[in-house]
Amino acid sequence: MRARRFSRLAGVLTLLTVAACGSAKKQEDTSSDFRALKDATVTLFPGHCAGVVVADGRHALTAAHCIDVPPGERQPVVLRTGQMLSGVVKVVDAVRDVAVIRFDEAAPVHPLAVATTLPMPGRGLLFAGRNDRPNEPQTVELKRLGRCPSLPGVPQALFTSLRGEKGDSGAPVVDQELRVVGLVHGGAACSVAAPTAEFASVLDILVAEVARPGAEQGVGGSGAAGK
Repeated sequence: MRARRFSRLAGVLTLLTVAACGSAKKQEDTSSDFRALKDATVTLFPGHCAGVVVADGRHALTAAHCIDVPPGERQPVVLRTGQMLSGVVKVVDAVRDVAVIRFDEAAPVHPLAVATTLPMPGRGLLFAGRNDRPNEPQTVELKRLGRCPSLPGVPQALFTSLRGEKGDSGAPVVDQELRVVGLVHGGAACSVAAPTAEFASVLDILVAEVARPGAEQGVGGSGAAGK
């Protein structure tokens, strides 16, 4: 009887150990994801908004309302390390509140991909805010997709549970695969994000322009995507 009791106890301890190890590994993976997210996040200079390095590392997404210059003008950003990168504004889409900056050189960070589809409500997302603040990373929930009064041209804005601060506009919201799904737009506690899925194809065009510099394709103020 005693041997059987010890056997059961050993089994329970084994299960608890396995669960603890799994939890520790999950926490470690999440911490690694947050580090990658913070490293890819940039602060616009002067520091009034955020953005994120995406695609080939030569481009960054930010909120259109953060851009004070027209396409073709320069907009510097600051990395988490304090290094400054200069770039040119390529696209400002005020309707969807998304803008694209192209750097003069590839950013020395791992760029994030942009999701091509909208996340489903109920999914867990990650948010870290600006890289020049000691913010605690947040695992947030996508509560619903819907219209936001300040984004009347966007039928499916992202309503999340994130707790943002003033100046977090343009900061990325990513899914569990670290793909950018939205940029902080505003709303109560800055919890509304502008979706970025439609910009995946725009980024493909911009990346192709960098690969073939002699074949400009109209993005950056002269084409429909730049308006």
